[in-house]
Amino acid sequence: MRSRHADVVLALAAILALTALGVALRPQNTPVTRAKTSAAEMSRPGVSPEPSRPTALVIGDAYTSGSGLAEMSYACNAVTKMGWLCNLAAEPGTGYISGGTANRFPIDQGTGQSTSFGERIPILAGMYKPDFVILDGGRSDTFAPRVDRLNVTASTIWQAHQTWPDARIVYVQPRFLNKPEDDLGAGKGLATSLKVASGVKDLVVVDPIASFKGAATKTLISPDGKNPSEAGERALASALAKALANSGIPPTT
Repeated sequence: MRSRHADVVLALAAILALTALGVALRPQNTPVTRAKTSAAEMSRPGVSPEPSRPTALVIGDAYTSGSGLAEMSYACNAVTKMGWLCNLAAEPGTGYISGGTANRFPIDQGTGQSTSFGERIPILAGMYKPDFVILDGGRSDTFAPRVDRLNVTASTIWQAHQTWPDARIVYVQPRFLNKPEDDLGAGKGLATSLKVASGVKDLVVVDPIASFKGAATKTLISPDGKNPSEAGERALASALAKALANSGIPPTT
């Protein structure tokens, strides 16, 4: 049997090859309707959308999607706080590696197969033209060696930049709210490493959960002990919006 490391290396090679060709694959039996649109973007009867408002596309995992409607997720709440319209494409358990060729698994009650972030981008490219692309994941990628995680993540960032060259790419450093001090092995200098490895010099790296270090977060965690509760999602939304503003991206008023 191949080792998990070998699988990861093969997955990395496949992703890099596809990215270089400008092509990415998605399983045919995977529905593309999981990309959710927030209520803020839906047209109301008799009301025209506001074309001047920036739009954000958030690609993520279960932390990103939240426990309810897309517009109630922490990610879309943060985007709304920034004055932007929100599009959400999140699949539980997935990441830059997880859910892809290294360890694909069924999702949506068995109606489709998981996809990594990089595999999702070509489908989303035909659906959205965002001003901001927010990549929020990696929590499920910790089974892979650190160097492989860095390389695949950087490749996905580059892929997003090539797909939406006019969009600002934002990378959210993955952490869990129940252990905000744990950087999941990312180590110091992550922002610089990702900028160099991806070639995206204006990449924005934010770390909203780090702001909860030393705080009592028990009441912000759902009964599963890991994912945020409704209160946790509200707290995370505020933290992400603040981190975006502090990174030099002003809210739209």
